[in-house]
Amino acid sequence: MINEAQRERAAARAELERAPVPNLLTDAEVYAMIDSLGDVGAALSEAKRDSLANLYTGINLQVLYEPREKVADVSLRLGRRVNSAGVRGGSCALTTRLSLDRVR
Repeated sequence: MINEAQRERAAARAELERAPVPNLLTDAEVYAMIDSLGDVGAALSEAKRDSLANLYTGINLQVLYEPREKVADVSLRLGRRVNSAGVRGGSCALTTRLSLDRVR
């Protein structure tokens, strides 16, 4: 019984060692992603079509509205810039559900 438990433990440890390392973002990468969006406050306060379109494209904003439920699933995805040519690597995503029942 003890030998079997030790074998299972060794097998689990070996599996963990083979598991891929998570693709974590550093603080600097997060700040670089935010900086790459430009002046977000100005884009939102100006509410000009071009500046908003650039911002929404930069954050890959997606909204899925469900009229029967009166909710919107909102997601954005910030991509990691790998080099100056703008090739994207990993990304970071945020998704939330907004209830629009109270919005007027």
